[in-house]
Amino acid sequence: MKLHRWLLAWTAIPAAQAASLTPMQLSYDVAWSGTPLGIGTLTLSAEAGDCYRYELATHPIGMVRWLYGSPKETSHFCVQDGAVVPSTMRFENAKRPKDGFALTFDFAKALVLGGRNGPLPIPAGAMDRLSVHQAARLWVKRHVNDANPGVLVVPIADHKRVKSYTFAIKGRSMVSTPAGSFDAIRFERIDDPKTTLRFWLAPEKDYMPVKVQNIEDGEDKVSLSLNGS
Repeated sequence: MKLHRWLLAWTAIPAAQAASLTPMQLSYDVAWSGTPLGIGTLTLSAEAGDCYRYELATHPIGMVRWLYGSPKETSHFCVQDGAVVPSTMRFENAKRPKDGFALTFDFAKALVLGGRNGPLPIPAGAMDRLSVHQAARLWVKRHVNDANPGVLVVPIADHKRVKSYTFAIKGRSMVSTPAGSFDAIRFERIDDPKTTLRFWLAPEKDYMPVKVQNIEDGEDKVSLSLNGS
């Protein structure tokens, strides 16, 4: 069960100059094919300088917790000249330790280290699947009012490979969640006809997502909705 696939959906395009991020914590109801799985928590914490720690912790319920455990992902990055620059990313799950991995981004050597296939070459602006979320917030804030914002081509490194994804702003609408209704920007992946990743980013929440959908072959696989906790 790939609870974290929805995270592979953001951008490394530089944002506005001197764009710092506001630390916050948000909680989501998580479902798999319409079945409740538990709670997911996103936490952005400030560190020294203009650097941050960003964490996704999932708290499954019932048999899901027993079978799958409670995975956690953590990314460390800095904002340099308006761009998000990752340094490390770690995935861990005590229930399934073999699934764990840790990545280190060495931009001086243009490599990401620690993957299961050895060092992988990375282009400038490469992101991990968590820190790229924060780069997307900054980019959308910068381009949301543009008449033609264009598309975003995103190189994302994980423990196996580096792959590019293409995303676009697809409109604006009200979206309902357990935490209430929000005026949100719909931002989604557009380069794979079989897989659609949709994010509703709310200006009210400083462009953090209030709803996420991962749709595969027309079926809503993983979904997250902001709750009131």
